[in-house]
Amino acid sequence: MKDAIESLIKQFDKQLTIEQLDYLRFLYENLHIEELSEGEQHYFIDYFFKSEPLRNMAAFALELTDIMHEIQENIPAIEKAERLANGKEQRQYYERKWSELRRQKLKQQTTKSGNIYYVPFHDYQQDPGPMIICLEQTTGMAAYSEICKSMILALFMSAHREGRDLYIVPYDRQIHVHYRFENGHLNLADFKSFIEYKAKGEAAILPVLQFVKALLQENQLGTEADVIIFTEGAPIDGQHLVGKQAKMMLKEMKQKYHAEFSVIAMHEHNFNKQQFWFASKAFFADDAIQ
Repeated sequence: MKDAIESLIKQFDKQLTIEQLDYLRFLYENLHIEELSEGEQHYFIDYFFKSEPLRNMAAFALELTDIMHEIQENIPAIEKAERLANGKEQRQYYERKWSELRRQKLKQQTTKSGNIYYVPFHDYQQDPGPMIICLEQTTGMAAYSEICKSMILALFMSAHREGRDLYIVPYDRQIHVHYRFENGHLNLADFKSFIEYKAKGEAAILPVLQFVKALLQENQLGTEADVIIFTEGAPIDGQHLVGKQAKMMLKEMKQKYHAEFSVIAMHEHNFNKQQFWFASKAFFADDAIQ
């Protein structure tokens, strides 16, 4: 890959420092840029030259290698014991229900030609669910935007390796746009938009959770979804998370769609664990920010 990258760079009338070349190699490895066409790779390299935020993110990512490995190992890899801890009998009920639904689907899709039955067993396999990243993009998060996005680069690698759809949902008081990277593969237009996306104002958490529920409803039942929330830790409607309606919605997402929630908060002192009761794990970025 080293020779291939340097060969592409030579086609541009620009020079990269050793550090910048390391950053570009890191992006190639994490985002699987080599899978793109040569024209798309040219576009990406040109954008790398022009985009200081992208270069900064790659630099952050290299500096945060240990933290990124921790994220990859712990999100979304929730221990099986934790998954079973919250209502084992209830989970078994839903597993039986999903298994029956999949058997019915398999039966409906089976076709017969003469005395030969064509059974689409590949459709019966348990497909990995989506990975959904909710990225708070507000005035308060502006100072942390690049470091948060640098952490998300590691999740691209996980989604690609596991063949999972990766959704990135920036939010403030509402959702203005969202990005879907099918099976963790890079879409350059959406990636560029994600890198450059900015928002101002304050953050409300309930609208983005309702949006996530709608995304889960679009996906097949029985798959496990991982929802990762990047936040400053103090949404303006956080008190509603402990309300009856929010609790019912979140419990449905956990039970019906096997959604597992994790939170990456910027500062531990801002994090209200009572409000984020539904999260299986919480990480704090204090050390990385300092």
